[in-house]
Amino acid sequence: MDTRVRIGILGLGTVGSGTFRMLEDNLNMITRKAGRQLQVTRIGVRDVLKERDVTVPPSMLTTDLGSIVDDPEIDVVIELIGGIDPAATLVERALRNGKHVVTANKELMAKHGSRLVSLARSLGLDLHYEAAVGGGIPLVQPLKHQLAGNEVLRMMGILNGTTNYILTKMADEGADFANVLKEAQAHGYAESDPTNDVDGFDTMYKIAVLASIAFGQQVPLEGIHREGIRHVTREAMGYADRLGYRIRLLGIVEALPDKRILVRVHPTMIPKAHPLASVNGVYNALWLNGDFVGDLMFSGRGAGANPTASAVMGDLIDICRNLVVEGSGSAIPYGEGDIQTAPIDLLITRYCFRVQVQDRPRALGELATVLGNFGVSLAAMEMRPLPDGFGEMVFLTHPCQESEFQKAMVNLQRLDFITEVHPAIRVEDGRSA
Repeated sequence: MDTRVRIGILGLGTVGSGTFRMLEDNLNMITRKAGRQLQVTRIGVRDVLKERDVTVPPSMLTTDLGSIVDDPEIDVVIELIGGIDPAATLVERALRNGKHVVTANKELMAKHGSRLVSLARSLGLDLHYEAAVGGGIPLVQPLKHQLAGNEVLRMMGILNGTTNYILTKMADEGADFANVLKEAQAHGYAESDPTNDVDGFDTMYKIAVLASIAFGQQVPLEGIHREGIRHVTREAMGYADRLGYRIRLLGIVEALPDKRILVRVHPTMIPKAHPLASVNGVYNALWLNGDFVGDLMFSGRGAGANPTASAVMGDLIDICRNLVVEGSGSAIPYGEGDIQTAPIDLLITRYCFRVQVQDRPRALGELATVLGNFGVSLAAMEMRPLPDGFGEMVFLTHPCQESEFQKAMVNLQRLDFITEVHPAIRVEDGRSA
């Protein structure tokens, strides 16, 4: 009996090349661990003549990606093209054709995960997606398996290496966002169009996938509050540092008493003593609090050819092991339908904000009165004079409700002695839940 597992790969970019190279270099070890001989038979690409950093027999390449998912000889399809179109159609077609699927596509899983997992389950097939979140950091499997007995109370993650690189450089060098972004693009850490990273979409997709697993139902993207890092300035970095914090773009999910969850993505000040504060450069991390396990931290390289290929290979080996025992090993992390999410208005947290004012008597008292009218009290303050009779005030609040804090900010702008109210940054104090 032929026990080979024939593999079709969709995409031969950075991750696809790394996956092919890993299979070539470590084939004997992978075969031993998988219990089956693995063989890549077809690879779908946009251009068969393009020069690549891996050597692939030309006969293996095709621009007809549909022919791969329809090929009756292929057992496993590895989807590495990203995006929704045509990835969603191809993955669904592969499943309906009886093929197991491994994907590294976070947007696909964030938008269609529940439907595709349900389809795979109904067909007795495996659908694995460890590489979709965190690159080489094992996040999906621990949530699906080792931590499945815990109620997840809270997760906070640095899930995008580009933004973490930018914020780290801004903090360490006192540089402006625009300059560091150009540097990140020159080094290949940021795309020519950085929207997906710096505006928080990438982090939103990843925290949606993790939250869906942790809470058992698909998290609708429209229920996630999202902000990027474009408004974070070097001045904000400096004040955060002096107050004992670091600024990171975090994806945060927490369980509420009414069974809803609050999911958000935004720049966040976290205490320097918190484990996430020391995650620098292109590294990613997830901090998690479970009711029995307590606090856990996962950290490592969240992207790149080799780390992501490592996660793809782990999923592929899982599928091969399931084929050996003639059973599907897919966990059932999602239920049907969407979980209920709460609006950001209900968030209770601390805030750091900065205003520029005309230096005049009773200015601080008037400002504090406006804040107090909305239940916002001050925990710390820093002032510095500016030229021509102006000054700058930086405030750190006690915990208050988001909706009331935002009303207070609107009313501060109406005070005639305030010349500018800079965007506030939410503050996490490192509490568990």
